[in-house]
Amino acid sequence: MSRRLLVPALTLAALLLSGFAGCPDSTDPASSGAGVDAVVHYVNVEGGCWTIHVDPNQVYQPLNLPTEFEHDGLAVRVEFQQRNDMATYCMVGPVVQILSIHTR
Repeated sequence: MSRRLLVPALTLAALLLSGFAGCPDSTDPASSGAGVDAVVHYVNVEGGCWTIHVDPNQVYQPLNLPTEFEHDGLAVRVEFQQRNDMATYCMVGPVVQILSIHTR
């Protein structure tokens, strides 16, 4: 492919990929609006971060985890909304805003 065609093709690919990055995943509990069973964990990176593990492959970083739930290994039922407009220094998973949480 000539260089003249390569730059527009790469630009188009980047635009398409960035558009799909913001689409909610229907299997993602953060986009479903329903509460899910999860476990709170402390991750010792960048000074420490609290995370919510729905399963080993679904780890979220809450913006507003109440201090009374900051216990490593605590089983909870949580409802949250993914915040694609936010980022954190820990970068351990998608950022979420907790809508409701209680212990199981």
